[in-house]
Amino acid sequence: PSREKMMCCQPPPSSSVSSRRHAFETLAAVSGLVLLPTAVLAANNNPTIDVNNALAREYTAFPGLYPTVATKIVNGAKEEPFTSKKQVYALLNEVEQERLRQYDKFIIIQKPDKALQQFKTSQICKYECGSRTSNSYRDEQIKA
Repeated sequence: PSREKMMCCQPPPSSSVSSRRHAFETLAAVSGLVLLPTAVLAANNNPTIDVNNALAREYTAFPGLYPTVATKIVNGAKEEPFTSKKQVYALLNEVEQERLRQYDKFIIIQKPDKALQQFKTSQICKYECGSRTSNSYRDEQIKA
């Protein structure tokens, strides 16, 4: 018999934790659900992070990097754009380097693109700021 059938036919273990685990494993086996670690999920989605053009929030796709590591990298790129991964790692302490190292294959380094950065920040503001103040109001305040 297959593993799924065996799991469904076994009586649940006595403890409540084991019972919940058994129920979850049974559900996972029946539904075909596969549980993958974060790193494997990231690898399957093929995300990349361009350290010279990324906003700190983009690092949220990589658990353990936001906000501390992300902020250091973004601020470092603003001061002096990176030309190598070695420069990125030099900016971080040992613990932060280890966190970043697990995502090393997703790091790309391109030249800073001001238009792209402006677009990204305008989209963030559009989402977060909403319509609290209109452009016409702001323009009137500037003229005054």
